[in-house]
Amino acid sequence: MEWSKLKNIILIILAITNLCLLVFVVNRELQDSSQQRQARQDAIQMLEGRGIQVEEDQIPHQTVLLPQVVERDLEEEGALAIQLLGGDVQVEAPGGGVYRYFNDKGSVQFHSDGAFSGTFSSGTFPVGEEPVRTCLDVLERMGFQGEIIGEETDELTFRQLWEGVPLFNQQVTLVLEDGYVTAMTAGRRLVGEPAEDPGRSTITVATALIQFLNGVDGLGDVCSQVDTITRGYVSSTALSGPMTLTPVWNIVTDTGAYQLDMVTGVLSRVT
Repeated sequence: MEWSKLKNIILIILAITNLCLLVFVVNRELQDSSQQRQARQDAIQMLEGRGIQVEEDQIPHQTVLLPQVVERDLEEEGALAIQLLGGDVQVEAPGGGVYRYFNDKGSVQFHSDGAFSGTFSSGTFPVGEEPVRTCLDVLERMGFQGEIIGEETDELTFRQLWEGVPLFNQQVTLVLEDGYVTAMTAGRRLVGEPAEDPGRSTITVATALIQFLNGVDGLGDVCSQVDTITRGYVSSTALSGPMTLTPVWNIVTDTGAYQLDMVTGVLSRVT
């Protein structure tokens, strides 16, 4: 047999093999998806059977958010300090992973666990007629995309977002005095760019609902309705090592709010 004909036969066999593998993979994914949908529906019925009402469209269909890990980026911190304060910036490193950047416009201080704070000279950041927008602009200068979650006469509190997703314990309060932003207090932020953490995985939606039910019982609480479920992250940092972002559900019921860890399945109250 001529080599060209034999080569064509081999290519056809390989193409058929690849097609069979593709059909197998697609069929397996469809079966898994169908099983997950059924498990989700069974879990919803279990909640309702225990007297907890929930609108089905409030329940996520998939655990889209994945665990992330964040390595500290010192070079980025310096660049953000310059972008925030403008002009020449001096730096001090008193130790313990703390870096303080300053000039005549003010100062900003970063810690290894994501904590940060700042003070500004009067006249640096005028509030104008839209204080919320002004504060968001100030935060965006240092890479903090946020949403307002608290407002008082002289203080505005913002929560950080990453790709539009709330980071529930990454917050900062901006202090306003005499028409200017004068300080940032009690701040926590991402220390770098998140990357997927291959060492951790999330539970399924059905498992999450069952863990919620068991968790409420374990806490000795009672509820009769789930009002909202908001997906987001919480961050944590060890004494040494990177920051981790853990996917959570923030679940608001008729009797209180809870946070469900989508890696461990542990439920806790939100105060």
